[in-house]
Amino acid sequence: MTRNIADFGEAFSSFIKASGRWRDTTPEALLGRWSRFVVDCEQGYPHDAEDYFNDLTSRDSLERALTSVELQVFPEMSQLRASVEGIDSRFRALLIPDVFPGIPEELWWARGMVKGGARRFVEDVRREYHIDLIEIE
Repeated sequence: MTRNIADFGEAFSSFIKASGRWRDTTPEALLGRWSRFVVDCEQGYPHDAEDYFNDLTSRDSLERALTSVELQVFPEMSQLRASVEGIDSRFRALLIPDVFPGIPEELWWARGMVKGGARRFVEDVRREYHIDLIEIE
């Protein structure tokens, strides 16, 4: 039996919904959310620390999908993986690595912290986590 793109989208969305995510469950929407987050970080993350960590969940969901056995049967996964890797490389360049050493190394995006952001974010991170970041206006 051949699979089509609709099958991939449905399987991906079902998998992501089953993991507890209630929005941005299609491959395109989840990848878009991750990409927009990285663009925000490149420009100076404009929200507070709670929003930052919430926005990181898009990468968590992508990782679950990329490492799931059930989705590997779809050839579309290789394109998704390549797209995620491209965005990841941009995000890695923004990080202070290993800020949260208790987080497993394979979750590098959550283990590090962006180097800077808007005043509200910088002040929030300093107050909550005692990490000094660069303020980007």
